[in-house]
Amino acid sequence: MMHRFPEKPMGAHGLHDWWFAASNARPSSRPAPRSGERMHKARHSAGQRVLDAIGNLKAVQKLLGHESIQTTGDIYTDWDIDQLAETLLEAVDE
Repeated sequence: MMHRFPEKPMGAHGLHDWWFAASNARPSSRPAPRSGERMHKARHSAGQRVLDAIGNLKAVQKLLGHESIQTTGDIYTDWDIDQLAETLLEAVDE
């Protein structure tokens, strides 16, 4: 029997179950795995996409729930050389 508590944050186990149920809901010839790093990689990808879209590392830190912005910046996100060049051009144009 499943208990639901929508007013409370989802725990790690519930999130894990939700993630893999959602992964298996997609049309595919083979079921998604029930374990592994795919869920964690999605977390990194989400942080990177938000950073790419808005350029605000502090917002990404809050989204991912990191206590330290250093964790967010050093581990979860990265800028490639094209993004760096674009940022520098924007700074020079101002």
